[in-house]
Amino acid sequence: MNLFKKITLLLSFTMLLSNCSLFPIKPAGSSDSQTSSGLVANPENTAAENINSNRVEPAKPHNEKRKITLVLGGAGIASFATVGLLKRLYEEGIEVESIITTGWPTLFALANGFLKSVHDLEWFAMRLQEKDFYKASIFDPSKGYAAHERLSSLVESNFKQKEINESKVPLVISATNTEGDENDIYDRGEWRTPLLKTMSIPGIFRPYPQTDKREWIQSLQGMDVDEAKKRGGKIIVAVEMYTDYFDFLKSGKKDSSDGVFRQLYLSSLKKSMGKELKEATLIGHIQLHTSPTNFEQKRLAIFLGYKEGARLAKAIRLIEVD
Repeated sequence: MNLFKKITLLLSFTMLLSNCSLFPIKPAGSSDSQTSSGLVANPENTAAENINSNRVEPAKPHNEKRKITLVLGGAGIASFATVGLLKRLYEEGIEVESIITTGWPTLFALANGFLKSVHDLEWFAMRLQEKDFYKASIFDPSKGYAAHERLSSLVESNFKQKEINESKVPLVISATNTEGDENDIYDRGEWRTPLLKTMSIPGIFRPYPQTDKREWIQSLQGMDVDEAKKRGGKIIVAVEMYTDYFDFLKSGKKDSSDGVFRQLYLSSLKKSMGKELKEATLIGHIQLHTSPTNFEQKRLAIFLGYKEGARLAKAIRLIEVD
């Protein structure tokens, strides 16, 4: 190679290096772990910084087994916390003898009972997208309610079981109406209709079925600790995931007929929730401080459930057992 070619090649290589870097340039104040993880670049990881900055200590092995009855109630994205909650309780060696569930957590309670492992449960939850729940890409009450049939087809493709009592963990679905004397309680039989009934949350899902004479079986009770007591639960752990939904209901126009309904419904739901929670041995809360239809925060919800599971596990071990 002659001298001219060598000089030309060297200049080209120098120009290339001046425009490139072998290592990413970090923004001011960022850490190596944040830059190399790639989490910030992923739209599903909008909560990654919050999660990374608030780690939970790993579960420690315990020889003493504790058994609980888990009561769940929630509406919207906060209900994804069910996944993290169950994962942490299992890691802590807490045996969930049965689950009494109302509202959106029912979907994940079914997945927990039907799928092979908690890892499958997490995989299932992360696959769920807003389009799987709603006709419109962004929920707007004026555009119609969620498409129950679409939700059902998505779930049915993952759940091969036909009956509730095929769940590995005994499961009770409570779809209750505080405006009447009847509770719709399901612990056997097909799971599809009970799931759609209990997920029929005002402002998010329409009543199901629409032809029902009561017109709205809308999980008005919110949680069913009373059912857990009837079934002999000794340590009853109740976890509510409604707070973001409550804020959502408050945001409606108070001078409209819809606003009046929202306020009456909110008052009724809060009253019944307070009554139920007083009957539980331990209480957990999940709040994301975001819209109950903000699917970008499902990863954060799962993490907060995991964190709350760690707190509850410690409290469960402090309870004296007869």
